[in-house]
Amino acid sequence: MNILGFNCFGHDSAAALIIDDEVVFAVEEERLNRKKHDGRIPVMGIAECLKYGNLKLSDIDHVTFFWKPSISYSKIPVFMLKYWDKLPQLLMEQKSFTVEENLGMLNYLGDMRKLPQTLERLFPESKKPKFKFHLLEHHLCHAASSFFSSEHEDAAIFTVDGAGEWTTCMLAHGRGNQINKLATVETPHSIGAFYQAISRHLGFKLISGPGKLMGLASYGNPDTPEYEMMKKLITFTSDGGFRLDMSYFCYHYTRKTGVTKKFENLFGPSKTEGKDWTEHELNVAAAAQHIIEDFFLHAAAYLKKKTNSENLCMAGGVALNSVANGLIAKSGLFKNIYIQPAAGDSGTTIGSALYLNHAILNRKRKFVMKTAFYGPSYNTNEYETELKKHTLPYLQSPLNYEFAAKKLAEGKILGWFQGKLEFGPRALGNRSIIASPTIETMKDTLNARVKFREGFRPFAAIVLEEDCGLYFDSDFPNPFMLMVYNVKPEMLGKLPGITHVDNSVRIQTVNKEENPEMHALLTAFKKETGYSVLINTSFNIKGEPIVCSPYDAIDSFERADMDYLVMGNYVVAKPGDEKSLDPLKA
Repeated sequence: MNILGFNCFGHDSAAALIIDDEVVFAVEEERLNRKKHDGRIPVMGIAECLKYGNLKLSDIDHVTFFWKPSISYSKIPVFMLKYWDKLPQLLMEQKSFTVEENLGMLNYLGDMRKLPQTLERLFPESKKPKFKFHLLEHHLCHAASSFFSSEHEDAAIFTVDGAGEWTTCMLAHGRGNQINKLATVETPHSIGAFYQAISRHLGFKLISGPGKLMGLASYGNPDTPEYEMMKKLITFTSDGGFRLDMSYFCYHYTRKTGVTKKFENLFGPSKTEGKDWTEHELNVAAAAQHIIEDFFLHAAAYLKKKTNSENLCMAGGVALNSVANGLIAKSGLFKNIYIQPAAGDSGTTIGSALYLNHAILNRKRKFVMKTAFYGPSYNTNEYETELKKHTLPYLQSPLNYEFAAKKLAEGKILGWFQGKLEFGPRALGNRSIIASPTIETMKDTLNARVKFREGFRPFAAIVLEEDCGLYFDSDFPNPFMLMVYNVKPEMLGKLPGITHVDNSVRIQTVNKEENPEMHALLTAFKKETGYSVLINTSFNIKGEPIVCSPYDAIDSFERADMDYLVMGNYVVAKPGDEKSLDPLKA
């Protein structure tokens, strides 16, 4: 049984392949075509899926898609009646939206029904494809991406994003092969859109803003009048949901801004650029983050009471808010929390395929996602071929973890390129830039020299799973970097490169089974320095996707001020630094 799942017409298009009940390959389109957050049909991603499985389109039994346009069509008349005075503005703007900006995918609902014919046109064969095409409900795809990827037979499920068809949040109970809805929140009430609107208000751009807002929020104080005012804009409901006072928001009928004049009268004028914030504006950021945390704990408490499950599965773009996730973990409400690495829309490719496989076709569950490494990989010949096109000094040797650990301890910055590409927005040790967290100036150095990004943004940490509790206030395994912990008091000042302004750190734990290469490097660094933790940030330059291929890695390495690139068993230096590779010759 071969199932191809994909998404498009929004942002973060991707494709995934299931063969005989197992997810075997998944990749975001942006990694292949180098257009960040690309929302077009993932032609390259689908091609890579077929290539990996040695398949043609005619070998695919089912194709799944993460959106059910019939739900959207059924809700549009009600929306038009309620917001009839806003329709001219919406329709005028909608014409000029990019595919990533379009509101509710309204421009593409008709195209979704034509996708089977589009696929046949894009992948022509002499043999006519046999696949059945399935348009599936968005939040059920999110839910399935987490629940059916987990090891749990019983779990509370929490999905939350900007909007899918009309739903913005779903609370559900997963049992075996079934996902049963308990409650939903519907457009225009959206905690994801609320957070996006605040990020726009503070000068950040659409799509990328929420991630930046999460980092900025730590510079503000949530226990302020700003938080008290913002709390009045949201009401939590008895079924685990919420309602927003929509007189303060306009994200549901315009992309020009997310907040109304009424909001600006209360919180100040919206910024045009994301910089130079006042103390008040930093407190607004902190207030928005605190609202997210309040809601997550409210929903989690309801789910615990309603399901009495020990397990929680989460998905949706807002489930990437690792600060709020960490609070749920520390609350003790659930014994186990599972969030698959591609929690946003790219992960619905896996979710739609798994939902069809289990909830509709009722096939037995056997897949558990224990790693994020489902993308393309490259061999020694491909590394060598690409390196020969450049004038960089390099040596091939058995991967020398001791060499890398020594260089990191000296304050050098390394590009780390190994094995299969990660699936999801976070670099998890195969396409990473790594550095020592013990060096006071390393955070500023990375932001200025390598990442070319805003100085306020923190860096994540990658740590041996068995040592996590030595440095941080939780030892809850976190292999996909989706929770934030605090640095222990006795470690404050010792790990400045990863310690955020509020002493928090986004954590990734690593064990030997998930990533033996990174585990070996961390072990070598521990032997060298006494610390089994490193800075881990994505291998990319600002505005670009995470690197995918050897070409991408070498190109980024040449343009950014990194010291070494470790690619497979090759160690690459900068021109003029050949002698530093001499220890590898021994």
